[in-house]
Amino acid sequence: MSKSQNNPLQVASFFAGIGGFDLGFERAGAEVVFQCEIDKFCRSVLQAHWPEVILAGDIKSVAPKDIPQGANVWTGGFPCQDVSLANQGKRKGLEGERSGLFFEFARLVESSRPAWLILENVPGLLNSNNGEDFRTVVSTLVELGYGVSWRILDAKYFGTPQRRRRVYIVASYRSLRAGEVLFEAGAGTPTHRAGLGKNDLGTKRFPTGLGTSRLFSVQHAAIGRKPGAGPQAKGFRNDGETYTLDSRGSSDVVCKTNAPFRVREAAGFSKKLDSNRHRAIGNAVCVSVIEWIATRILEVERLG
Repeated sequence: MSKSQNNPLQVASFFAGIGGFDLGFERAGAEVVFQCEIDKFCRSVLQAHWPEVILAGDIKSVAPKDIPQGANVWTGGFPCQDVSLANQGKRKGLEGERSGLFFEFARLVESSRPAWLILENVPGLLNSNNGEDFRTVVSTLVELGYGVSWRILDAKYFGTPQRRRRVYIVASYRSLRAGEVLFEAGAGTPTHRAGLGKNDLGTKRFPTGLGTSRLFSVQHAAIGRKPGAGPQAKGFRNDGETYTLDSRGSSDVVCKTNAPFRVREAAGFSKKLDSNRHRAIGNAVCVSVIEWIATRILEVERLG
Protein backbone atom coordinates (compact mmCIF):
# COMPACT_ATOMS: atom_id res chain seq x y z
CA MET A 1 0.00 0.00 0.00
CA SER A 2 1.39 3.42 -0.95
CA LYS A 3 2.09 6.28 1.41
CA SER A 4 -0.84 8.19 -0.11
CA GLN A 5 -3.26 5.38 0.62
CA ASN A 6 -2.09 5.31 4.23
CA ASN A 7 -2.37 9.04 4.86
CA PRO A 8 -5.72 10.35 6.16
CA LEU A 9 -5.03 13.84 4.81
CA GLN A 10 -3.85 14.53 1.28
CA VAL A 11 -3.41 18.17 0.41
CA ALA A 12 -4.00 20.08 -2.82
CA SER A 13 -2.37 23.48 -2.41
CA PHE A 14 -3.65 26.39 -4.55
CA PHE A 15 -1.96 29.80 -4.73
CA ALA A 16 0.81 27.83 -3.05
CA GLY A 17 3.42 30.59 -2.99
CA ILE A 18 6.59 29.17 -1.44
CA GLY A 19 4.70 26.40 0.34
CA GLY A 20 3.60 27.77 3.72
CA PHE A 21 0.38 25.75 3.73
CA ASP A 22 2.26 22.75 2.41
CA LEU A 23 4.96 22.78 5.08
CA GLY A 24 2.47 23.37 7.88
CA PHE A 25 0.36 20.39 6.86
CA GLU A 26 3.41 18.20 6.38
CA ARG A 27 4.58 19.03 9.90
CA ALA A 28 1.20 17.84 11.17
CA GLY A 29 1.58 14.55 9.29
CA ALA A 30 -0.37 15.21 6.07
CA GLU A 31 0.89 14.62 2.54
CA VAL A 32 1.00 17.21 -0.25
CA VAL A 33 -0.10 15.69 -3.57
CA PHE A 34 -0.82 18.74 -5.75
CA GLN A 35 0.37 22.34 -5.99
CA CYS A 36 -0.75 25.27 -8.12
CA GLU A 37 1.31 28.46 -8.40
CA ILE A 38 1.84 30.89 -11.27
CA ASP A 39 4.81 32.93 -10.00
CA LYS A 40 8.11 31.82 -11.54
CA PHE A 41 10.28 32.40 -8.46
CA CYS A 42 7.81 30.66 -6.12
CA ARG A 43 7.55 27.73 -8.53
CA SER A 44 11.32 27.27 -8.35
CA VAL A 45 11.10 27.10 -4.54
CA LEU A 46 8.27 24.56 -4.69
CA GLN A 47 10.12 22.39 -7.20
CA ALA A 48 13.22 22.42 -5.00
CA HIS A 49 11.35 21.23 -1.90
CA TRP A 50 8.60 19.10 -3.47
CA PRO A 51 10.20 17.76 -6.65
CA GLU A 52 7.80 14.80 -6.94
CA VAL A 53 4.56 16.70 -6.39
CA ILE A 54 2.38 17.69 -9.37
CA LEU A 55 2.88 21.42 -9.98
CA ALA A 56 0.34 23.34 -12.07
CA GLY A 57 0.65 26.96 -13.21
CA ASP A 58 -2.22 29.38 -13.79
CA ILE A 59 -5.30 28.24 -11.84
CA LYS A 60 -7.45 29.38 -14.78
CA SER A 61 -5.96 26.55 -16.82
CA VAL A 62 -6.45 23.84 -14.18
CA ALA A 63 -9.18 21.26 -14.83
CA PRO A 64 -10.72 19.08 -12.09
CA LYS A 65 -9.16 15.98 -13.67
CA ASP A 66 -5.68 17.48 -13.09
CA ILE A 67 -6.10 17.23 -9.31
CA PRO A 68 -5.52 13.81 -7.67
CA GLN A 69 -8.83 12.28 -6.60
CA GLY A 70 -7.45 11.43 -3.17
CA ALA A 71 -6.85 15.09 -2.27
CA ASN A 72 -9.37 15.60 0.53
CA VAL A 73 -7.94 18.90 1.85
CA TRP A 74 -7.72 21.92 -0.44
CA THR A 75 -5.86 25.00 0.75
CA GLY A 76 -5.55 28.45 -0.73
CA GLY A 77 -4.25 31.84 0.29
CA PHE A 78 -5.91 33.56 -2.66
CA PRO A 79 -4.41 36.96 -3.63
CA CYS A 80 -5.15 39.72 -1.16
CA GLN A 81 -4.12 42.84 -3.08
CA ASP A 82 -7.64 43.85 -4.11
CA VAL A 83 -9.07 43.57 -0.58
CA SER A 84 -6.08 44.70 1.51
CA LEU A 85 -6.34 47.80 3.70
CA ALA A 86 -2.82 48.67 2.49
CA ASN A 87 -4.42 49.57 -0.85
CA GLN A 88 -6.87 52.15 0.45
CA GLY A 89 -8.53 53.89 -2.47
CA LYS A 90 -7.58 51.09 -4.85
CA ARG A 91 -9.53 48.19 -3.37
CA LYS A 92 -11.43 46.50 -6.18
CA GLY A 93 -12.52 43.61 -3.96
CA LEU A 94 -13.53 40.33 -5.56
CA GLU A 95 -14.10 42.20 -8.80
CA GLY A 96 -10.36 42.73 -8.99
CA GLU A 97 -8.27 40.56 -11.30
CA ARG A 98 -6.17 39.10 -8.48
CA SER A 99 -8.50 38.59 -5.50
CA GLY A 100 -11.23 37.57 -7.94
CA LEU A 101 -9.28 34.36 -8.54
CA PHE A 102 -11.28 33.03 -5.59
CA PHE A 103 -13.99 32.20 -8.12
CA GLU A 104 -11.55 30.00 -10.06
CA PHE A 105 -10.92 28.10 -6.84
CA ALA A 106 -14.68 27.78 -6.30
CA ARG A 107 -15.06 26.49 -9.87
CA LEU A 108 -12.75 23.58 -9.11
CA VAL A 109 -14.34 22.95 -5.71
CA GLU A 110 -17.76 22.66 -7.34
CA SER A 111 -16.55 19.75 -9.46
CA SER A 112 -14.67 17.84 -6.75
CA ARG A 113 -16.20 18.72 -3.34
CA PRO A 114 -13.19 17.80 -1.15
CA ALA A 115 -13.85 17.11 2.53
CA TRP A 116 -11.99 20.19 3.80
CA LEU A 117 -11.21 23.69 2.52
CA ILE A 118 -8.82 26.10 4.25
CA LEU A 119 -8.54 29.66 2.95
CA GLU A 120 -6.40 32.53 4.21
CA ASN A 121 -6.47 36.24 3.53
CA VAL A 122 -5.90 39.63 5.12
CA PRO A 123 -8.48 40.95 7.64
CA GLY A 124 -9.42 43.56 5.03
CA LEU A 125 -11.44 40.84 3.34
CA LEU A 126 -14.00 41.20 6.13
CA ASN A 127 -14.92 44.80 5.25
CA SER A 128 -14.04 44.96 1.56
CA ASN A 129 -16.97 46.40 -0.41
CA ASN A 130 -18.78 47.06 2.88
CA GLY A 131 -18.60 43.39 3.80
CA GLU A 132 -20.22 42.19 0.59
CA ASP A 133 -17.06 40.45 -0.64
CA PHE A 134 -16.77 38.35 2.51
CA ARG A 135 -20.47 37.56 2.34
CA THR A 136 -19.90 36.36 -1.22
CA VAL A 137 -17.04 34.08 -0.16
CA VAL A 138 -19.03 32.52 2.68
CA SER A 139 -22.29 32.18 0.73
CA THR A 140 -20.44 30.62 -2.22
CA LEU A 141 -18.97 27.94 0.02
CA VAL A 142 -22.33 27.36 1.72
CA GLU A 143 -24.05 26.95 -1.65
CA LEU A 144 -21.44 24.33 -2.53
CA GLY A 145 -22.48 22.33 0.52
CA TYR A 146 -19.98 23.42 3.15
CA GLY A 147 -20.27 24.32 6.80
CA VAL A 148 -18.08 27.41 7.22
CA SER A 149 -16.18 28.93 10.16
CA TRP A 150 -13.71 31.77 10.23
CA ARG A 151 -11.38 33.33 12.75
CA ILE A 152 -8.63 35.97 12.81
CA LEU A 153 -5.42 34.46 14.14
CA ASP A 154 -2.21 36.36 14.87
CA ALA A 155 1.19 34.78 14.17
CA LYS A 156 2.64 36.31 17.34
CA TYR A 157 0.71 33.77 19.43
CA PHE A 158 2.22 30.85 17.53
CA GLY A 159 5.88 31.25 18.40
CA THR A 160 6.61 33.75 15.63
CA PRO A 161 8.14 37.11 16.68
CA GLN A 162 5.94 39.01 14.26
CA ARG A 163 2.49 40.52 14.37
CA ARG A 164 0.66 39.02 11.41
CA ARG A 165 -3.12 38.99 11.70
CA ARG A 166 -4.92 36.98 9.04
CA VAL A 167 -8.45 35.66 8.62
CA TYR A 168 -8.58 31.87 8.27
CA ILE A 169 -11.64 30.23 6.77
CA VAL A 170 -12.20 26.52 7.38
CA ALA A 171 -15.02 24.73 5.57
CA SER A 172 -16.13 21.12 6.00
CA TYR A 173 -18.27 19.38 3.39
CA ARG A 174 -21.80 18.50 4.51
CA SER A 175 -20.98 19.04 8.19
CA LEU A 176 -20.35 21.70 10.82
CA ARG A 177 -17.04 20.19 11.88
CA ALA A 178 -15.22 23.32 10.70
CA GLY A 179 -16.23 25.04 13.93
CA GLU A 180 -14.49 22.35 15.96
CA VAL A 181 -11.24 23.14 14.17
CA LEU A 182 -11.04 26.88 14.73
CA PHE A 183 -12.70 27.13 18.13
CA GLU A 184 -12.03 25.44 21.45
CA ALA A 185 -14.81 23.99 23.58
CA GLY A 186 -16.00 26.05 26.53
CA ALA A 187 -16.24 29.78 27.21
CA GLY A 188 -13.37 32.12 26.44
CA THR A 189 -11.61 34.36 28.94
CA PRO A 190 -12.65 38.01 28.51
CA THR A 191 -9.92 40.68 28.56
CA HIS A 192 -9.97 44.46 28.66
CA ARG A 193 -8.22 44.76 25.29
CA ALA A 194 -7.24 42.56 22.38
CA GLY A 195 -4.05 40.54 22.66
CA LEU A 196 -4.24 39.89 26.40
CA GLY A 197 -5.50 36.93 28.35
CA LYS A 198 -5.23 33.18 28.15
CA ASN A 199 -4.73 31.32 24.91
CA ASP A 200 -3.66 27.81 23.92
CA LEU A 201 -2.76 28.47 20.32
CA GLY A 202 0.90 27.53 20.66
CA THR A 203 2.20 24.78 18.40
CA LYS A 204 4.02 21.72 19.67
CA ARG A 205 7.31 23.36 18.79
CA PHE A 206 6.56 26.65 20.55
CA PRO A 207 4.09 25.91 23.35
CA THR A 208 4.74 29.14 25.24
CA GLY A 209 5.73 31.55 22.49
CA LEU A 210 8.81 33.76 22.68
CA GLY A 211 10.04 35.82 25.60
CA THR A 212 11.19 39.42 25.64
CA SER A 213 13.70 40.09 22.90
CA ARG A 214 16.68 42.43 22.84
CA LEU A 215 16.22 42.86 19.12
CA PHE A 216 14.84 46.03 17.57
CA SER A 217 12.68 46.07 14.45
CA VAL A 218 12.67 49.30 12.46
CA GLN A 219 10.50 50.12 9.47
CA HIS A 220 12.32 51.36 6.38
CA ALA A 221 9.95 54.35 6.16
CA ALA A 222 10.15 55.15 9.88
CA ILE A 223 12.49 58.15 9.77
CA GLY A 224 10.60 61.37 10.31
CA ARG A 225 7.29 59.64 10.92
CA LYS A 226 5.30 59.11 14.07
CA PRO A 227 5.29 55.51 15.42
CA GLY A 228 1.56 55.18 14.80
CA ALA A 229 1.57 56.51 11.25
CA GLY A 230 0.40 54.38 8.34
CA PRO A 231 -1.36 51.02 8.13
CA GLN A 232 1.84 49.18 9.11
CA ALA A 233 2.46 51.42 12.18
CA LYS A 234 5.77 52.83 10.95
CA GLY A 235 8.31 53.23 13.70
CA PHE A 236 10.42 50.90 15.83
CA ARG A 237 9.77 48.33 18.52
CA ASN A 238 11.72 46.02 20.82
CA ASP A 239 8.92 44.09 22.52
CA GLY A 240 9.78 40.67 21.12
CA GLU A 241 7.90 41.22 17.88
CA THR A 242 8.63 42.69 14.49
CA TYR A 243 6.27 44.45 12.13
CA THR A 244 4.20 42.49 9.66
CA LEU A 245 6.45 41.30 6.86
CA ASP A 246 4.93 42.25 3.54
CA SER A 247 5.78 41.89 -0.12
CA ARG A 248 7.54 45.25 -0.11
CA GLY A 249 10.02 44.23 2.59
CA SER A 250 8.70 46.90 4.94
CA SER A 251 10.34 45.55 8.09
CA ASP A 252 13.69 46.50 6.67
CA VAL A 253 16.00 46.71 9.66
CA VAL A 254 16.42 44.23 12.50
CA CYS A 255 19.24 44.90 14.91
CA LYS A 256 20.68 44.49 18.38
CA THR A 257 21.54 47.64 20.27
CA ASN A 258 25.26 47.19 19.60
CA ALA A 259 25.20 45.48 16.17
CA PRO A 260 22.82 47.14 13.69
CA PHE A 261 22.53 45.75 10.18
CA ARG A 262 20.18 45.92 7.25
CA VAL A 263 18.34 42.74 6.29
CA ARG A 264 18.89 43.27 2.56
CA GLU A 265 22.62 43.97 2.97
CA ALA A 266 23.26 41.19 5.48
CA ALA A 267 21.51 38.52 3.40
CA GLY A 268 24.33 38.43 0.87
CA PHE A 269 22.01 37.86 -2.10
CA SER A 270 21.73 39.88 -5.28
CA LYS A 271 19.27 42.77 -5.18
CA LYS A 272 16.90 41.02 -7.61
CA LEU A 273 16.92 37.70 -5.75
CA ASP A 274 16.59 39.43 -2.39
CA SER A 275 13.57 41.36 -3.68
CA ASN A 276 11.95 38.10 -4.78
CA ARG A 277 12.64 36.59 -1.36
CA HIS A 278 11.05 39.50 0.50
CA ARG A 279 8.01 39.48 -1.77
CA ALA A 280 7.55 35.71 -1.44
CA ILE A 281 7.95 35.75 2.36
CA GLY A 282 5.67 38.76 2.67
CA ASN A 283 2.94 36.92 0.77
CA ALA A 284 3.43 33.63 2.64
CA VAL A 285 1.23 32.24 5.39
CA CYS A 286 2.56 31.61 8.89
CA VAL A 287 3.60 27.94 8.94
CA SER A 288 2.99 27.53 12.68
CA VAL A 289 -0.62 28.69 12.34
CA ILE A 290 -1.20 26.23 9.50
CA GLU A 291 0.37 23.42 11.52
CA TRP A 292 -2.06 24.16 14.35
CA ILE A 293 -5.06 24.14 12.01
CA ALA A 294 -3.88 20.92 10.35
CA THR A 295 -3.41 19.25 13.73
CA ARG A 296 -6.92 20.26 14.75
CA ILE A 297 -8.34 18.80 11.54
CA LEU A 298 -6.53 15.52 12.20
CA GLU A 299 -8.01 15.43 15.72
CA VAL A 300 -11.52 16.03 14.36
CA GLU A 301 -11.01 13.28 11.78
CA ARG A 302 -9.78 10.90 14.46
CA LEU A 303 -12.79 11.54 16.67
CA GLY A 304 -15.09 11.06 13.70
